[in-house]
Amino acid sequence: MPVLAAEKLTYKKVRELDKQRAVCFMPVSALEVHGPHLPLGMDFYMARWMAEESGRRFAERHPDWNVVQYPPLPLGTDELPLAGSMHTDQRTVFTGVRNHGESLAQAGFRYIVVTNGHGGPRHAAALESACRAVSRRHGVQMFTPSIAVLHEIITGKHFAAVEELLGRPLSAGERAGALCGEHAGTWETSFMLAQEPELVEPEYTFLQKDAPPPFRPLQTFARGLVSLQEKRGKDTTELREMGERLAGGIGWLLNTRYGYGGPAVSYQGVPAVASAELGDAFRELLARRCLEILEEVTAGQRDARTVRSLASASPIVRPRFWSRLAFAAALVVALPFLF
Repeated sequence: MPVLAAEKLTYKKVRELDKQRAVCFMPVSALEVHGPHLPLGMDFYMARWMAEESGRRFAERHPDWNVVQYPPLPLGTDELPLAGSMHTDQRTVFTGVRNHGESLAQAGFRYIVVTNGHGGPRHAAALESACRAVSRRHGVQMFTPSIAVLHEIITGKHFAAVEELLGRPLSAGERAGALCGEHAGTWETSFMLAQEPELVEPEYTFLQKDAPPPFRPLQTFARGLVSLQEKRGKDTTELREMGERLAGGIGWLLNTRYGYGGPAVSYQGVPAVASAELGDAFRELLARRCLEILEEVTAGQRDARTVRSLASASPIVRPRFWSRLAFAAALVVALPFLF
């Protein structure tokens, strides 16, 4: 069966679908400033493309299944607070995605894939938490593979595959640019050069390495915590990376709002080494890895709730953590007066 656009389905056709053998794709990403050279919809384009391409490939492999594409949701949190970015609080992102997922589950769909191109920690945590909540409550398989897949690529875990797709080794500049963080840097600029090059401002070729200033107090605290855990013989890989990410995110927020650390930074990475050739390899890896995870879930080889990224590692960035903590604290204070 061809890929179906949800907005074109009638009630009759929805009822006729074999929902036990159907995959729904729902892109969710922010509209956000991406340097001086990329469109506000960078993450939006990526989320939509991942849904469309992964869905197309799954439909080709499984002609007896239904693939239903839902319109993208322009929702996101942890955006750069610069003119053009559209901000939503984390609770709204979580609630919106959870409600959409519950609607699909109640309609009878069993497999729901949320695609995303925005790497904000609280945004990713909201999507993953919403997916787990729906999966747990309704017994369906709802998951978002995007952040885990993106993290694999931008941390260099697939360099060999990238070079195989390119048919050549990565240059020293490409390799370095691909490993120094990502927001409108080498990877995303390459993606858009391959996707819609007319939307990329030509000045990207002059944009060298840039990054937000980390919030030093938090960075120092996180490194101290990592050192303490290492002395206890514990693996601190995730803790170290999460600490650096949080310090960088808070520093970036303070930088763009209050000038912390210098002039406002609007991108992270090295746009100048980007290319459409690298973008084609990037897109292929995104689609390939998302499809692999989808195949594992639909084949019953993997539970959707295990599809999670670094964003789910720390409870402090998850939705409702602080409200629950406040409730627990209030309950502890109130207990002596209740008994």
